[in-house]
Amino acid sequence: MNFQPQRVLVIDSQAGLSKLQNCTPYHFNAPLALLVCYDNTVSWKRSYDNNDSGAVDASIVATHMMLEIANLGLGSTWVGHFDPDAIQTAFALPANIIPVVLLPVGYPAETSSPHPNHDKRYDKSQTVFYNAFAGTGENQ
Repeated sequence: MNFQPQRVLVIDSQAGLSKLQNCTPYHFNAPLALLVCYDNTVSWKRSYDNNDSGAVDASIVATHMMLEIANLGLGSTWVGHFDPDAIQTAFALPANIIPVVLLPVGYPAETSSPHPNHDKRYDKSQTVFYNAFAGTGENQ
């Protein structure tokens, strides 16, 4: 079953964008922001441990939104650094609506560039394992 727990708040009014500035320093003065959330009353829970897949589902939706934003010739960035309590209060989110990611949207500034850490990568041996994690089982 496709539970579709994602809930997207479009923030495009001056009042909303002003409130957003009090919730994160990473708003980039964008003219539009998409707050991707999930409803924890409808998200799928794994029966073995009750793990809630809502954040994963919302992240999948946000990723596809970013791809379409780029396809339209606009820019966006994944912002996870926000105060969830401030977001909850500023935008009157019900308790069951959980914010996951903020996507500021607009035309990138001519001078914008990714943070230097975005190009840093661990060696694959630190992040990819075969048949068992390092130091255990077949991976020794």
